[in-house]
Amino acid sequence: MSAPLPSPSSFSRTDLRVVFLLVLGYSCAYLGRLDMGASILPMSAALGWSNETLGTLPSCFFVAYACGQLASGILAHFFNPFWSFGLAIAGSALCNLAVPLAPGLAAMRAAWFANGAVQSMLWCSLVKAMSQRVSERAMPRAIVCVCATLPIGSVAAFGGAAAFAPSGFWQGTFYRAAAALGLSAALWFRFYRFPAPPDGAPAAHAAAKSYPRATRFAAGSGGGAAGPGWRSVAALVAATALACGACGFLRDGLSTWAPKVLQDGFGLPASISILLTLVLPFVGLAGAFLNKRFHERQPLVSAMTTVCFVAGTAFAALALLGVALPSLAVAVVAFAGVYLAMVMVTNAITSIFCLAYRRLFDAALAAGIVDTVCYVGSSLATWSLGRAFDSGGGWTPVFAMLAVSGVAGLLFSLAALRVERRVAAAR
Repeated sequence: MSAPLPSPSSFSRTDLRVVFLLVLGYSCAYLGRLDMGASILPMSAALGWSNETLGTLPSCFFVAYACGQLASGILAHFFNPFWSFGLAIAGSALCNLAVPLAPGLAAMRAAWFANGAVQSMLWCSLVKAMSQRVSERAMPRAIVCVCATLPIGSVAAFGGAAAFAPSGFWQGTFYRAAAALGLSAALWFRFYRFPAPPDGAPAAHAAAKSYPRATRFAAGSGGGAAGPGWRSVAALVAATALACGACGFLRDGLSTWAPKVLQDGFGLPASISILLTLVLPFVGLAGAFLNKRFHERQPLVSAMTTVCFVAGTAFAALALLGVALPSLAVAVVAFAGVYLAMVMVTNAITSIFCLAYRRLFDAALAAGIVDTVCYVGSSLATWSLGRAFDSGGGWTPVFAMLAVSGVAGLLFSLAALRVERRVAAAR
């Protein structure tokens, strides 16, 4: 009797090893970048800094990450992901360790800027490793697993911050992140291998020469017709990247300041505010699975993001109402709705979009571009929202800015949808 054929989305042993190590490493990376936002409240109480000053710390990360991400996207074509991914994880561990040991604000900013720089190599390396090492039949499930890294890392970051908050030991969150990142790097270097490429995946050694670049396109699927021209593909990537930037502003602006909003607006203790913020990553975890179902029914990524931006903008307006009433239940539900919608946009653009169109452009380069613009939005959000609150207007201008970013994302997404329909028709 012949052996049963594998299911269309089953993992081979190579797929399982690669995906497990990538998910573990990138989940720890999120822990090592979100722990700063998760520790905002205990750091504020212990150090006595203003919201604007505190906001500059995550902004340092996002600025370095955005700049480094663009460079990584361009250079990823020549990276060996074994070294670039593993060394970035190890470097992030050292940066997290440096934060609680920093003698002052300037040194802390420098450590967090360096963390953004080393972590900027991770996403392009992850996309390259997946495109080379994960088989075609396992790619849909692999994308879902990778999309789960954001909520997993968020739960770990905010859960740890909530545990340390009552004692005021905000440094513990960074020590824990450094330990997790160090262990992940050790496992990566120990167990990641370069076996023969699985069926349906481009050969690793040939990929450096033959994998399509952003300016070289695959032939269309019908009768040898030419694929979409470079102007259409470039316009699609540009509009999608701008939508991702608006998403970064809305997503990270909300997740960074949500604990502070709950504490200031409703008088909650720091530990309770952080625990309530844990609702967000659990909701985001559901978004990773919803994206797969959504994409199965709607293959156009920009159509998915358009729907999500409509929902995210509506929930941002609802959050403003919840804070103004004030109603804790309305605010928490609205926060969860915004976060779910924006996590779905993030996953759709940075994962599904880059890998679904990898035959048209270099997936690592596209990932670098969209992630760069995403974190430009994030860096603007953490600083500008803290400044808006400190200006004396309370949280009303903050949520007004979040709603405006949702509208901007919707417009960019509609522009991308118009181009994507032409590109999809020409493939």
